[in-house]
Amino acid sequence: MSRVETFSAPLSAEAISSAWLSALVCDLSTPGFILKRSFTNDSYWRDLLAFTPDFRTLHALPKIQQFFSVPVAVARPSQFRLLPGVRHRRVGPTRLFIQGIIQFHTVIAQCTGVFTLTQSEDSSWKAWSFVTMMDQLSGVVDRFGVHTPLCRPAEWNTIMDYTAVVVGAGQCGLSVAARLENLGISTLVLERSDAIGDSWRSRYESLETNTPRTYNHLPFVTFPEGCGKYIPCRDVADYLENYQRTLGLHVLTSAHISAASYDASSGTWTLSVSISGKASITVTARHLIGATGIGTMGGALPFTPSIPGKNSFLGSIIHSSKYRSSSCVGAQKVVVVGGGCSAHDIAQDMANHGSRTMLVQRSPTAVVSRQTIDRMLTGYVGQDVPPTEVADCFYVALPLSTLRNSQYDTMEIHAHIDQDLRENLSRNGYLLPGPEDNFLHRLSVRRGGYYIDRGCAELITSGKITVKSGHEISHFSPTGMVFDDGSRVMADLVIFATGYSKTTIKQVAEGLFGPQVADAVHDLGGWDSECELAGIWRPTGHDGLWFAEGDLFSARFYSQFLALQIMAREMGLVDPDQRTYI
Repeated sequence: MSRVETFSAPLSAEAISSAWLSALVCDLSTPGFILKRSFTNDSYWRDLLAFTPDFRTLHALPKIQQFFSVPVAVARPSQFRLLPGVRHRRVGPTRLFIQGIIQFHTVIAQCTGVFTLTQSEDSSWKAWSFVTMMDQLSGVVDRFGVHTPLCRPAEWNTIMDYTAVVVGAGQCGLSVAARLENLGISTLVLERSDAIGDSWRSRYESLETNTPRTYNHLPFVTFPEGCGKYIPCRDVADYLENYQRTLGLHVLTSAHISAASYDASSGTWTLSVSISGKASITVTARHLIGATGIGTMGGALPFTPSIPGKNSFLGSIIHSSKYRSSSCVGAQKVVVVGGGCSAHDIAQDMANHGSRTMLVQRSPTAVVSRQTIDRMLTGYVGQDVPPTEVADCFYVALPLSTLRNSQYDTMEIHAHIDQDLRENLSRNGYLLPGPEDNFLHRLSVRRGGYYIDRGCAELITSGKITVKSGHEISHFSPTGMVFDDGSRVMADLVIFATGYSKTTIKQVAEGLFGPQVADAVHDLGGWDSECELAGIWRPTGHDGLWFAEGDLFSARFYSQFLALQIMAREMGLVDPDQRTYI
């Protein structure tokens, strides 16, 4: 009798994920909280309110087990199920992951988990990263559904009482207000400009979003199809105005806070608010959210470097914040100083309208194409992009702290990103950072020093825009600028796209609410030790005080968690130390 060879077919991603989920459930219920069957030794667990009332990222299995043992025991997670849409994801030329989404319940909430599995040395698949997120508190019903009801109009009184007051009606402020009203939390938004969206209308006319329309929706209301894939700034402004009208959010424009105080015994804020043409009013609330932005829109001053000889220059000098369009300038010889998105956009606008344009790039800039950004947002290549809420989950599937860890080979990943684009720029004298300081790091961790190409790179490689890189400006001459290598450039107009003064949360708090409030706020300015944004969308160190800032994605995604944190406190679910659930 002949011997018959049998071969087992490789398991599908769904089967692997299902087996991993079984191992996870078993590990979570095992006495002693040992996760060795479901997590790698070098794993990451990021929690967004599912198990702790804050944002936490833990790295390495021993730390994960030590930290999460108590929160998981208190939360008693159950009813785990794997959602459709498990996928393979390649990160770099050699790293292959399996990613998927699960849902589960705790004693207080419905939650989502996003897992990223990698194959271990013993061929088993384990979680390299796991992100858990609270979706909805038990017993809380969303008010905004398919047929979104309008909020009741704000009643104008000399004394107005709300549960929450949001300062700033940009994308973050409006998103937070919508999320809070959806949970039944009465919210008032105060906007100092005359109209919603003015912060977008005041930018240069050629400004567009660098991310596609589906990535930019705010909660409950999508961008109109007619906006195109990349949305002009005026369309963003109009969308924000329409957003407020559609949801009926309570917004007071031309509103200025003249005084703010907090009564710790009652947990109440009292604000004196002045509005153009009306008597000053008093507004009380238990929660105060600063959503004016920490940078450009937060009162930061335009920064222009001090360069000798400025008074001798016969041309014009402006900061990019004052630039509107090439048609308003009419200069023939233009120098744009800066290496960020605004500098490239303005140089492109000027060159496309006939100006002889030079871009002064004083330090290296990381560059990627818009097409690469599209792929990075979801990790989908050659596939249909999933719905926004699913894409959001996959976008945060890899915690930011992975970019700081040597085991996550960002050099390898960066090497193949837009290689032709970068080589063409380099041949034209453009300075690019080394692989250890790549675009992924600058975008996600440093949050600066990068450019998302929308056409300026082609103008540089074709010679329509010249680049002066790696040299400081020595001084102005009557006809232009002189560099530290002795070279000169003639100019009718010099535009400094050099950003804004650095503004910390403590400084924003003092500018908005006074020094007494600011003294209680942690002097936060960037990332904490776990690579979570310090004091943004989460506790600030001052009871009842929150901050919200970021792009349209941040507004949509993180506003949900800020609203849930406030709701959990209103429901009495958070321990007085604000570190654990009751």
